[in-house]
Amino acid sequence: MTEPIEPFTVRTWSEFQHHWAGIHNFQMAGDCVPFDFEVPPLERVISELREDEMARITSGARGKRSQLEDIAAEFRAKPLAEAMAGPFALAHFKLSRFDAPGKFLHGFERRVLDPWRTALREAGFTFDRCYPIIFISGKNCATNYHMDLSHVVAWQIYGKKRFCGLQDPRRWAPYELRMNCKGPEVSLPDALTDADTLCYAMSPGAVVWNAMLTPHWVEAGNEVAMSINFSHGGLRYQGQLCPHEQEHVDYQAAHPDKAEKSPVGTY
Repeated sequence: MTEPIEPFTVRTWSEFQHHWAGIHNFQMAGDCVPFDFEVPPLERVISELREDEMARITSGARGKRSQLEDIAAEFRAKPLAEAMAGPFALAHFKLSRFDAPGKFLHGFERRVLDPWRTALREAGFTFDRCYPIIFISGKNCATNYHMDLSHVVAWQIYGKKRFCGLQDPRRWAPYELRMNCKGPEVSLPDALTDADTLCYAMSPGAVVWNAMLTPHWVEAGNEVAMSINFSHGGLRYQGQLCPHEQEHVDYQAAHPDKAEKSPVGTY
């Protein structure tokens, strides 16, 4: 029987180079977190975000699969304190709109994105895309079981989240399922137990690397929780994609009509 993998932390770029292309999530610290930023109070962040027409506001309901029921109109109509007290999930995928004088992310590219991209390049990496996304979960809400067509750095800002992946992702998500990663078949398996998981408790300041095309889910605690995630695609070390991204690129080339499209977001 294979020994279970314990949660682990990568602190140097040589360790990152060793682990980044694998199938297990890990925490990042030390040299691998070359950025910092003082985010304004959460109430201000949500107030600015929810008034922007590009914000995605959904129910945040816990379940077996990703749920994107739109509750934007209802959420915006409530007083801020009342809206934050109820269930919701707020996401925004174009954060450069808030990186300007008077906005809550003024200076973010200079203080966070530029140091991160520079550190990646200096460690031998190239990439086609690298942009941030904000995810805010209401009390006891969740981002349910799903897979991402991205390498993700999840940086916890406010509140606490539990970031859960799997001990053996390929057991639960074989090749055929990975190639249909947005399909209805991607759902929390009934047979999954706690022993099958690899979870990280994320308090403010914690940073977790989520391996591309591996199942995971994220649960908030009993307070509103916010993270800023960096989405990466075409990420190569010494010119090589990770195995999961390479197989998806090959599948896209062989099946252009039915393959899932890669994200195309920018800052």
